[in-house]
This record gives sequence, C-alpha cells and structure tokens, in this order.
Amino acid sequence: MGSQPLTSRARRRRLPAMRVAASLTALVLALAGCDDGVMVRLQTGARGFDVDADALALPDTMRDGDVIAQLACGPTEMCPSSADVPITCEESVCDPAPRTISVALGEVVDVDQLTSDARELLGHVEAIEVIDARYDVPFNALTVALPETELFWGPEGASHVDPSMGVVALGVVPPIAAGAMTSGTIALDAEGVDALSRYLVDTSRRVRFFARTRVDLAPGDAFPDGNARIGIDLHLEITGSLR
Repeated sequence: MGSQPLTSRARRRRLPAMRVAASLTALVLALAGCDDGVMVRLQTGARGFDVDADALALPDTMRDGDVIAQLACGPTEMCPSSADVPITCEESVCDPAPRTISVALGEVVDVDQLTSDARELLGHVEAIEVIDARYDVPFNALTVALPETELFWGPEGASHVDPSMGVVALGVVPPIAAGAMTSGTIALDAEGVDALSRYLVDTSRRVRFFARTRVDLAPGDAFPDGNARIGIDLHLEITGSLR
C-alpha cells in the first residue's frame, strides 16, 4: 500500500535539482518556475532498533541442545511456566506462549530540524508526505526467524504502541529469516501515511516511531539465542511555496 500523489505535484514545472547538506540527510530541492513552488525530498536517516534473544528467554529446562525441548505435560507433569515466561500444555507437550516485542525507534524525529538548511526556501508548507520507506538488517545473529514487524507513528508524548496515545499504524516490514542480513521496501499503510501527513502539517513537526512484532516459538524450533539490528529509513516529500 502506498500514498497517493498530490494533485498539486502534477502542476509543478521541475527544474534541475539543487542539493543541500543537512545534519542527518541530503535534501533534494526542486524549484518550480512560475508559482514559486518548492519540493523538498529528504530521508530521516536509519532509525535502528535491536531484537535480542533475552526478550524471548526460556528456562534452561526448555533447552535440548540447540532446539526447544519437547517436554511432556499433563495432569501430573507441569510445564516450567512463570508470569514472565508463560508456557502452556498443548496436546501433552509444553509450548511457549507467543511473545510480543515492542520498541521505540530512537528519539523524536523533528522534521523542522531535518529541513533546517532549507528553512528559508520553505516559506509555507502545504504537505508533508511519506513517499517511501525501507528497512536494512546490517547484523543478524538471531537463531530464530522474525515474523512481520509492524511500524507505528505517534505524537512526541507517546511512550509505547497504544491507540489511546494517538499511535497509528504506518507499515509492515516483511519476515526476516534467522541469521539473514537483508534489506528491502516497507509496505506502507495508506491510512496511516495520510494521518501522519495531516499531523505533520496541521499539528506538530515532531513525532515518534515504534516497531512491534510477535514471535511464536514451538517445541522443536531453534532455541532463541543472539541478537539482530534493524534500521528503518523513511523518505519524506515536503511541498510548499517560497512565501
């Protein structure tokens, strides 16, 4: 899913781009001729987060070499369950319950700060739109695969993924195989992108981003060890006028 192009964009006559250095990104500005229109494209820079096997910790009694043990359970045999690590008895075998991992992606993203070098050119901002998003896995020593990872955006004051805090879905990172170092495109949520665009124009230029995934381990799977680093980079397009 992607965002729809702005109708005003089609009316702009694009001249050769100017490149302007910024603290975190490179800005590409296209200046329109007759209507003083300005288009700025920028990247937020990689917002990284770690996924560590500690978040999926299982008791040693659930380990059988490099895999999760198939412990028998029943009326007289209990699973090594706890409040922090719930393990249920499924078809007479101890099965770890699914675990949710949710993290904030670094500090607040301040769009005004990212565009500081172009501030004099952006006299009036009409739209701020996420036009692309990419992920990169530069390091991965996890022994377990990660399913789809959901991305969210929220106001500066949001602390975790919670709709009551104004946190909204933004997109989905595809599954990542155990040990895979890969990169690719994030599937964007059109409604979430539109909501973010309106928020950045009408409410605040400062937002936070979050990631959440749900890992369901099973007996016979690889025992969780290691960690992985995932980076998220959003590509924004800002349209406006010189005054």
